[in-house]
Parts: sequence; C-alpha cells; structure tokens
Amino acid sequence: MSAVEQENPSSQLPEDLPPVQPPSAGFIIQLFVVPGLIVLAIVAVYLLFGRLATGEQDWRSQVVELRHPNEHRRWRGATGLAQILKADQESGSSGQNYAENKEFAQALVDLLADEIRRSPQTESDLKIQAYLARALGLFDLPDLAVPALIQAMQPGIDREVRKNALLAIASMSDRLAKKEVPLSSTGLSDELLKASKDEDPLIRQLASYTLGLFSAEWSTTRLEVMLADSDFCTRANAAMALARQHDVRGFAVFKEILQRGTPAGNSGSAGTDADAETIVALKNCLSPAIESCADKLSEAERTELVALVQPIAEKHSLPGMRVEAQKALQALRRPQ
Repeated sequence: MSAVEQENPSSQLPEDLPPVQPPSAGFIIQLFVVPGLIVLAIVAVYLLFGRLATGEQDWRSQVVELRHPNEHRRWRGATGLAQILKADQESGSSGQNYAENKEFAQALVDLLADEIRRSPQTESDLKIQAYLARALGLFDLPDLAVPALIQAMQPGIDREVRKNALLAIASMSDRLAKKEVPLSSTGLSDELLKASKDEDPLIRQLASYTLGLFSAEWSTTRLEVMLADSDFCTRANAAMALARQHDVRGFAVFKEILQRGTPAGNSGSAGTDADAETIVALKNCLSPAIESCADKLSEAERTELVALVQPIAEKHSLPGMRVEAQKALQALRRPQ
C-alpha cells in the first residue's frame, strides 16, 4: 500500500453505496408489535393475579378455611373473605353483588351459630365470632342475617361479639335506608329495646345509636327516655339519634355537651382537658346535630346555644372544632 493510500483511507471505499431499502412490514411487526403483545400479556397476567389476590377467590374455600381447627388457617380464611367482600363493594355494579348472595350469607350465618355453640371458647374463637358478626352487616339480606345477629347480641355473649352484632344491624339499616328499604325483621325492635336497657354502658350506647336509624314511634319514645341515662355517651347518642330525625328533644343534652366542651375556669379555651369521648360528642353535637336541627329550635333556645358555641368557635384548641362551631353558629343565626 502506498503512502498516499495510507494517508487517505477513504480512497479505498467503493464509489457507489448500496441503495437504501424501506423496512418491510414483517420487520416492523417484529420490532414493535410483537414486543407490545408480550408486554400486554404480562400486564394481563399481572391483573389476573391481582384480581385473584384482592377478591376473586372462591368464597366457599375461604369458609372451609374458617372452619379449620388450625388458628392460622382460620385467620387466613377470614382475611380472604374480607378481601372478597371489600373488592366486591368497591366493584359496584360490575362486581358479584355478594351483598345479596343468599348462599354466601347462609354459610356465614351457620358458621356464626356453630362458633357461638362451641365449648370451650378460646380468645381466638371469640375474635372469629366478632368478625363473623361484623361481616354479616355487609349483606342486604335481613331475613337471613338479622336472626343470627340477634342471637349474637344476647346477654352472656362476649362483649366484642355483641358490639359487632349491634354495629352490623346499624350498618345494614343505614345502607337499606339509603335504598328506601327500611330494615324490618321479626323481633328486632324488641331486641333493640332490650339492648337499650342493658347493664353494660357500651351496649346501651350502641343501642341508642342504632335506634336512631329507625323512624318509628317505638324507637323515638325509647330514645327520649335514654336522654336521662346515667351514662354520658348513651345520653349523647340518644340526643344525636333524635336529631338525625330532626327532633330537638335532646336540647338539654346538647347544652351539657357544649358545657363539657368549654370547661369552667379554662378562660374560654375549650378542649385542652377534654377526653376523647367529649371530643367526639362535641363534634357530633355541632355537626350534624345542631347544624341540621337549628330551624326546629325556639329563639330562646338558639340564644342559649349561641352563647355556648361562641367560645368554642373562637378559642377551641382544635382548629377543626372551631370550624364546626362556626358552621353551627351560622345555622343558629340563620333566619327562621
């Protein structure tokens, strides 16, 4: 090779380059479409397994697990059922509508009855009972679920089980009321009235809340009596329950709650020493109770409540409570 050729390598290149050919359809498919299909397949598999993990499991197999003597398998079944019911609720009309699945509800009813009859009962057994009672509240099948819940709320049953049974009835009643289908079941009113007289304050508190979800004379008459209950939370719940029906017979209890929310000797700075029960009662008293019932109060009653709400609106230690108090003031000062 000459020195000239070494100094100018481009002289060795051919004079004509091969023609440029456009990519074929097959090559484009290989380059873009095929990888895209692979990605879509991966996503589909992921979504499939995601659905299986969050609610598409067979509920029957989870019920079988709940009946297993091994504690870990029982709770695995409980977790699986919870995922199924939660996923179905979130799916709405596109879900399986388990809330009206009679076979599913009956399986849990039978299981709860068997658990209550179990003897002896461990702490884990009682937790399973409480779980089942609460789960039955997710079904819109009162003819099936309510008798089982009535059994679960009887005196002598574990406190947590009774509590969850009452909460389940309240949840079912509230949900059906939104569908304009009042909850009705043989013996339910008598059992709720009996629970409202229970020795346990917690049961009375929950009974008073639940009674407020029934627009009937038997419930409002009992709630009026409960306004004088020895337990503060029961009195508060009774007043709120009546207020939910735009009934202001709990006016005296409203005043008590507001006075507790503004402790004497605290320079009007409410809430610094208030316990959790008082905070919750105060929040519910301001809204929705007073805010929704202000129009039903007399001018004198409004004036009394304004004097109690004003310092809460100005100086309560919780910003959210001040906001609620300001809303209540607006309602109380609204022209009748």
